[in-house]
Amino acid sequence: MKLLVRILCVFGVFSWSTAQQLQLKMISNDSIETNTINTIGYPKTFENFAALEAQVESFKDQLYKRGYIEARVFEISQTPPLIIAKLSLGPKYESIRLYADKTLFEFLELEGVKNLESTPYYIVEVSALETLLNSLTEFLTAKSYPFASVSLKKIKPIGKSTLRADLYVETKQSRQLQSVEIKGYEKFPRSFIKHYLGIKKNTPFDLKAIQTKTEALNQLRFTKQLRPAEVLFTQDTTRVYLYLEKIKSNRFDGFLGFGSDETTGNLDLNGYLNLNLVNNLNFGESFRLNYRSDENDLKTFEAQLTLPYLFKTPIGSELELNIFKKDSTFTTAEQAASLYYQLNPKQKVFLGIRSTQSNALLPETISDVRDYKTSAYELKYTYQELTPQNLLFPLSNALEFRLSKSNRKTIDTKTNQIAYFLKASKIFNLNRKNSFYLRLQVQGIDSENYLLNELIRFGGINSVRGFEENSINATNLGVLASEYRYQLSSSLYIHSVIDAAYFETPTQSNQKLYGFGFGFGLLTEAGLLRFNLANGKTEEQNFKFSDSKIHLSLTATF
Repeated sequence: MKLLVRILCVFGVFSWSTAQQLQLKMISNDSIETNTINTIGYPKTFENFAALEAQVESFKDQLYKRGYIEARVFEISQTPPLIIAKLSLGPKYESIRLYADKTLFEFLELEGVKNLESTPYYIVEVSALETLLNSLTEFLTAKSYPFASVSLKKIKPIGKSTLRADLYVETKQSRQLQSVEIKGYEKFPRSFIKHYLGIKKNTPFDLKAIQTKTEALNQLRFTKQLRPAEVLFTQDTTRVYLYLEKIKSNRFDGFLGFGSDETTGNLDLNGYLNLNLVNNLNFGESFRLNYRSDENDLKTFEAQLTLPYLFKTPIGSELELNIFKKDSTFTTAEQAASLYYQLNPKQKVFLGIRSTQSNALLPETISDVRDYKTSAYELKYTYQELTPQNLLFPLSNALEFRLSKSNRKTIDTKTNQIAYFLKASKIFNLNRKNSFYLRLQVQGIDSENYLLNELIRFGGINSVRGFEENSINATNLGVLASEYRYQLSSSLYIHSVIDAAYFETPTQSNQKLYGFGFGFGLLTEAGLLRFNLANGKTEEQNFKFSDSKIHLSLTATF
């Protein structure tokens, strides 16, 4: 009969809960304990009795973690809609001593172990105990023990607010990484697994570390990770699976510039084509081809080939060929070869040589245009951080520093020179729609004397906007370009143009240039279309709208 009554009561609770929410109140016979319960806090409204019971159990576990290891639930009333749970907290223990052998503490590399030479123990606050046990488990996993377990036994009080327990660790079988399998993009270059990601076979297995390393795949333009790395354990092997997809990474970039000729007033047309082929041979290689025709009858041809991880080593190579021609005045051909080492997925260090030969095309009646040859040793460092998920601004941060020491030879003289180059850019994200872009370029040549055909050429869309492409010669220069960007949608943004430059020539110093304007970028099916309208001026010159330059560029990925 009593059993029947109890069943009917429980049935009544559940029936009531379907019609009305249940209210939970947790109390103790001790008013201080009741205040403690209310201070900790807990949800008070539930849709059904099962959810309410689960909350009471969860609260009891929370008490254990706070040091009330003797907490008990004595009774849960069956009187809906108000359900009263009666608890007893017992004493609160603030700390716990963990005892173990000296060798175990040394293996776990715990710092602060007491009484190490006799009966060693480690003191931890009860509230931090769970965090400690989790960190020990992660430590053992990183030590190639993925199935290790950490537990406490023989827990008992040894004082008013202190507990003691024996610390037990079961490591089980140590695991070594035997193989890495690629799913989806089977032709992914294997050298990148070892040297780029730093995942090596026959090393202690740590899945969390591997998953962290594979996040570096976001810095590669030619692949993306479909889902986190997974592991398959068998009795004798440990195999990791990477799920990758090859993505379009070839880029075609070009722009057209329109301006008026200062002498005739006619419309001038200039521009460039930039082709960048990436990983078409599934080697991770890249080939860049650039051809430029500028307003001042300047023609530039540049080719660059980058080959990573030669012969499966961590060393890569970079080869360059640059040819420059200024109307019928001179031509300059430059060749460079360097080896590089990738410090991490974002940083590289280069060491190489560079050879330059320039020839005057007119009789040497112009004293500052002469034939010369230059041989240089070069040191370079690059840093690049990509955000491939942002199609409008895929390059977040970039830095390139180059320093070279060279010897220039003419028919009758030899001159030692030092050249330096620094270029850095960064996007400062103010919020989801607003950002600020800065680009800094510092470049110069340190020499006893200078020839016109060796001077640095700058100006235009990639340096100071509002001026003709490569129309300014300098021995030293500094350029600060900025844009305030406002993103109207995921495919459209507008921006300001505020550029400033300082430069020196062999005969003049402390010269300043300014460029002001606006532009926009539009992501289309053909690629990223960019438009810039900028007006440039010198320090003494007034603005003339007729001198404004319009720059159009289209970057297509295929």
